[in-house]
Amino acid sequence: MKLGKEKSLIVDIGGGSVEFIIGNDQEIFWKHSFDIGAQRLLEKFQKHDPISSEEIKMLDHFFDSSLQPLLTQLGVHLPKTLVGSSGTFDTLSDIYCIKNNILSNNSTETPLTIAAFHEIFENLILKNRSERLQIHGMIELRVDMIVVACCLISYLLTRYPFNAIRVSSYSLKEGALVSLSL
Repeated sequence: MKLGKEKSLIVDIGGGSVEFIIGNDQEIFWKHSFDIGAQRLLEKFQKHDPISSEEIKMLDHFFDSSLQPLLTQLGVHLPKTLVGSSGTFDTLSDIYCIKNNILSNNSTETPLTIAAFHEIFENLILKNRSERLQIHGMIELRVDMIVVACCLISYLLTRYPFNAIRVSSYSLKEGALVSLSL
């Protein structure tokens, strides 16, 4: 996906870790992998389903302490856009597209807005697993980890003033494989 000249924060939420990259089309300015993946967060913080407000507060406190290097770099590099890559972001975009009758055109980017993310997030945190499975666009592979992964995205959007959110159709893993084959 074309990032352009403006700096973006690229986020890939895996089960065991989350990769953050601040960059543009020309350069990587900062990158770091944190061992705070969705499966780890789920096991450590979410004991209730639906998630409790206290558990969300505990996650936010955990992010405050764990993500200080990222928050510092956001202040240094001032990215304008949050670019999501991989599973959670794909599912959020699918939910958004289905709800709004947007057809996928198999491009390198799929639609999602910050306002749509907040609406989906507010809905997800009120539902239990079986209710989340009823959401059009939700897949069983994501239904358990999507809540804590969205807590991380919500944290980023509330702690830093991004102008937009974009969703890459490809993960960092796929990008690495493409670069190896060149």
